[in-house]
Amino acid sequence: MKLYVLNPTSPCCGVVRIVADMAGQKLDVQVVDEAFRKSAEWKGMMTYDSFPLLKTDEGCLQQSSAICAYLATLAGGKLLGSTATERAQVDQWVSYANSTITPTASVVSTGIFGWGDVQQLDWNEASKNLKAHLKVMNTALEGKKWLAGAEASVADVIVAAALMLNFQTTLDAGFRKAMKNVDAWASACYALPSFKKIFGNVQMCAKPLKPVCIAEKKEVKKAAPVAAAPKKKEEKVLDNVESLPPTAFNVYDFKTFFVNHPDKKGAAVDEWYKMLDWEGWSFWEFHYEKYTGEGEKLHVTNNLMSGFLSRAEHVNKYCFARHGVFGEEPNLEVKGVWLCRGPKEIPDGLKKEHPQFEYYKYRQLDPRNKKEDDTLIREYFGGNVDETIGGMKAQTLRWVK
Repeated sequence: MKLYVLNPTSPCCGVVRIVADMAGQKLDVQVVDEAFRKSAEWKGMMTYDSFPLLKTDEGCLQQSSAICAYLATLAGGKLLGSTATERAQVDQWVSYANSTITPTASVVSTGIFGWGDVQQLDWNEASKNLKAHLKVMNTALEGKKWLAGAEASVADVIVAAALMLNFQTTLDAGFRKAMKNVDAWASACYALPSFKKIFGNVQMCAKPLKPVCIAEKKEVKKAAPVAAAPKKKEEKVLDNVESLPPTAFNVYDFKTFFVNHPDKKGAAVDEWYKMLDWEGWSFWEFHYEKYTGEGEKLHVTNNLMSGFLSRAEHVNKYCFARHGVFGEEPNLEVKGVWLCRGPKEIPDGLKKEHPQFEYYKYRQLDPRNKKEDDTLIREYFGGNVDETIGGMKAQTLRWVK
């Protein structure tokens, strides 16, 4: 059997591959390009232009839930429930996922990842509704491990996949603690060997990410015509960096100079101090405040750090930093030393606009008057992986430039 997909790890395609693996059915996964979608072969197979599509000897099937039911039936139907009641419950939860959970979860994920324009009020409402849906599930799971029957079914796979991105981004540890039945169920679903085979280890978030939403458009009521008043020139509201006086320190040129200097711990930092406009720039140490369970695995902690840095790329034009993961498993820390525009304040681009910065504690460094701060700057900007930096072994180091 051939499974035609656009993205083999999208939730709708992933569930088919998971159920196939659980049912012992082998699929030949074909990733479709635009040229094939225009071909006569594709148009002859599809009922409508959507994915996934399963091609069998008996014909073609579309819609992931229908394909999952077909694959489960080939394996004897155990994944569809062992009794008439369980089979009806599987249908019930699949329907609930498709009609209720997925549309709401999609709005929440769209706002988090910026896939489309979502107004803040609409996102807030979707987030509220999604949590209400999980409260329904929490009640239904009381005294049960799975949604229908004593073993995992198609329903568990489809519902868990529909919620996967939300568990990774917004349904945080605090919420899951209150939804203990859902939390245990989700952990069991994501630990299924077939689920891990397709999606890998699903790391549920400790703290929620903030959405990227557009402001609510206010309806302007038309007033009666009046004499036109002189137009006032709208002044752009400047953030704290844009409001600063000009600086003589060219950070772009300096980055090139520094990263190519052979003595980053010594002469490069000495020259840095001479060149720097100390009234227009400042050094800071950032330290991520871990939540329970974070910092235990290096690859997960690296992903946590990379996510923070990728969302900070917009401030690179007025920052220069070395950020990394330090320590040993299971007690890893995410920290960095940053040079930022401004003599006393963190740039608004980080403090107010970065969705994860609120989870960082920070302190201003004074390397000209405090030897320990000078040493810290030299260790961070001149150190290498496996060396001791700030009293901890450097596992991963990243430039922000």
